[in-house]
Amino acid sequence: MKIAVPVTDKRKDAEIAEFGRAPYFAIIEGENVSFLKNPGSEAASGAGVKASQFVISEGVEKVILKKPAGPHASSALEQAGIKVEIKEIKNLNEIL
Repeated sequence: MKIAVPVTDKRKDAEIAEFGRAPYFAIIEGENVSFLKNPGSEAASGAGVKASQFVISEGVEKVILKKPAGPHASSALEQAGIKVEIKEIKNLNEIL
């Protein structure tokens, strides 16, 4: 399963960030982790929707967040069939 996690930095111990404004997404596939720049992070508006469109285009099947995304982003993810899981976590390495 391909999982996206919004993070503050390109490190396995990076802090979990808010969905739309996260600088990066950690993309987890099995044992592999890659880091991709979030195009929504610098958007003047619609950051959550841009972030949603990005993870959809990457073929992500699940997003793990520390708190819910905004309503527009959540709707876009739901319509794309992406599972959203809310977890009380601080760092990426808590998931890995």
